[in-house]
Amino acid sequence: MRDGSSKTEHTKSAGPSPLRLRVGVFLILLWIVPFWALAPYIAHSLSGLSNPPSVAAVTTAIVVVQTILGLLGSWVAGTAVKSIIKGSTKRQALGAIWSILLHGEIRGQGDVGNDLNEGDPNEGDSNEERPPHEDA
Repeated sequence: MRDGSSKTEHTKSAGPSPLRLRVGVFLILLWIVPFWALAPYIAHSLSGLSNPPSVAAVTTAIVVVQTILGLLGSWVAGTAVKSIIKGSTKRQALGAIWSILLHGEIRGQGDVGNDLNEGDPNEGDSNEERPPHEDA
């Protein structure tokens, strides 16, 4: 019984799962996208209601929901993603978040984009011919 519990402890210390990272990063991306800019259009589309909301009310509601999604995403993704976002510019943070969303893991800055075929099951297969790599 101790062997099963020790495996669980080692798994937990390895870091968050790829699914958890992706869900957290997706929520953070929803927080970053400026949906509040759509508030006038949303308010106009709701003008047929008996008590239509104002643009300010729609904007406030969008900002509150986005903030909650961002906080939830930070909590789900974990402290490593929070430190990436906090310690970089917005452009660098977006690049790092996108990389985490695509790969499902936190990579070092030197690892991002180095190997496009990483995790390819045919990587060691020498019988398969591959086209030459073109640098564009």
